[in-house]
Amino acid sequence: MFRLTQAQTTRETALTMTTDRSRYGTLILLVSMLALLCLNQDLNLSLFRAINGLSPSLPQWLQLGITDLGHGSTLGTIVLICLLRRPELMPRVLTASLLSMILVPLLKQYFDAPRPAATLDFLYIVGETRLHHSFPSGHSTSAFLFAGSLLMVMQDKKSKWVLLMGAAMVALSRILVGAHWPVDTLAGALLGLSCAYVASYVPLVHLSPRHWKILMGILLLTLLVCQYKETSSQMAWQIIGLRWGLLLLAGVLVLRQYLQSRQPLTPRKWVRA
Repeated sequence: MFRLTQAQTTRETALTMTTDRSRYGTLILLVSMLALLCLNQDLNLSLFRAINGLSPSLPQWLQLGITDLGHGSTLGTIVLICLLRRPELMPRVLTASLLSMILVPLLKQYFDAPRPAATLDFLYIVGETRLHHSFPSGHSTSAFLFAGSLLMVMQDKKSKWVLLMGAAMVALSRILVGAHWPVDTLAGALLGLSCAYVASYVPLVHLSPRHWKILMGILLLTLLVCQYKETSSQMAWQIIGLRWGLLLLAGVLVLRQYLQSRQPLTPRKWVRA
């Protein structure tokens, strides 16, 4: 019996990635039920005060760091790093991201819900104070979109729990910093999971090395431009370090992959199993 070496089977392994939606519907149902419960104003307010009341006990830099993981450019850099490992997910991620980029602004404009700082006399605010367009939470949408896109193709249960807990921490941080109500974060989570679910029906595509390098270059350049425009002296230095550190890592990984792709191909080798 003969088998290909590990380096030779990378392409075959990627193309045989399966999509498991068996328990995804249960997750969406659970989040939907929680969001419906939080439509009750008294419960929504009580949960906000309970969670936001924990803010003084946690370092501000930690709260800002966690909540920034749901920011578009920061999470976009993390997505780029992950796509370097699983490039065949690119069409799904782009589809889900496009859906959220259309739906989130439309919903924010339509509901134009006031944020906690606009209605409460006392709350803890960490970072920028915002007053309008509270529903739904864009950070929560992005975090659960990313988690949901990976949940359906991952096999390791521990990794799935880590993804869910990470997305949940981003959503909770939006309440901790005083930016959103609990119903906003749950609606964002539901929207992100739904966008990922719709995008899961987009077929996996293995791009050619040339097309892959072009797309990676465009994404990296776009993130660099966005990050440059968004960085200001008023931002916490921890956030600036996090964002540019992730971009530096992504740039190094993209360059490494580009250099590896330029190496001459070795003859296909078979080894006896």
